[in-house]
Amino acid sequence: MECVLVLVYTVDMKLSQLRALIAIADSGSFSEAALELGMSQSSISEALSALETHLQSSLVERGRFGARLTPLGEQVVIHARSALAAIDSIEQEVSFSRGSIQGILKISTFRSIASQLIPPVMAQLKQQHPKLQLELLECIICEKEDLLRPIYDGTADLAFLPHCESSEFMSWEIMEDPYMVLVPDALVQGDRIHPADLLNQPLIVSKGGDCTNRIMQYLSDHQIAPTEVIKVHDDFTMYNMVAQNLGMCLSPRLAIDYVPRGATMLPLASPLHRYINLAVRQGGLRTPAVRHFIRELKNLLPDSKLPHLDLVPELPRETQF
Repeated sequence: MECVLVLVYTVDMKLSQLRALIAIADSGSFSEAALELGMSQSSISEALSALETHLQSSLVERGRFGARLTPLGEQVVIHARSALAAIDSIEQEVSFSRGSIQGILKISTFRSIASQLIPPVMAQLKQQHPKLQLELLECIICEKEDLLRPIYDGTADLAFLPHCESSEFMSWEIMEDPYMVLVPDALVQGDRIHPADLLNQPLIVSKGGDCTNRIMQYLSDHQIAPTEVIKVHDDFTMYNMVAQNLGMCLSPRLAIDYVPRGATMLPLASPLHRYINLAVRQGGLRTPAVRHFIRELKNLLPDSKLPHLDLVPELPRETQF
């Protein structure tokens, strides 16, 4: 007689408890977490208490200034995000087997990518899979660390970022974005800007970020000293200041959504480029929405280094994490 051993696992942690913990971590408040999840504040508190009782550990410190994760709570949230991402992947695989993709695709990005690249890709995806939702985690300043943080903590499935390499995640270079110069019409003297043309001119730049660092290095390499460096938060403010003859600005071509009246966009005679990468969270290629997004992005940017992915659920061994 063949004996079959059946193991039955009882999981005391509930998905609702993990979602409550993540919502508290993201909002820093029990009341805001309740609003986000459509629950009462008392239900959020009870869910967290039940989770802490099960783990026999404190995960959140409650104080007059809100809720803050304990060191252990920060680690538990990382695993909780991974667990919920795995559940979402299961649901996506099942819906994909029936011919559609549901769920939420979360992308860490910055303004120029969010406005220029993501809309046409998502338009194609939504035609095929109308129930697929998109959530953009937009960084105000284009910093690699800020853009990658959602990948590390499991908040995002994909991240667009300036070129970087790491053994902790997979990434591919998707495009080369040349820098252009916005020049007041009164100062236009040719069809391109030479380094010498930037001498003795005010320069308008964004406050901090990868682009500003790259621009300042470019000026240093060409021994260019602007008469003044004006730092602003918003790109559109920068462009309009150029139109008012307050200075010139260097900006990636993809970031220049419009050229205001009174300004002209010209290329650099001595080129400067930024390279944009797409990174995927660990295990992300197993998720149908991620694979489909990469496929549509590859269609949009055929010369990119993105892989040609099979869209079937089972991926080749070498592309798995």
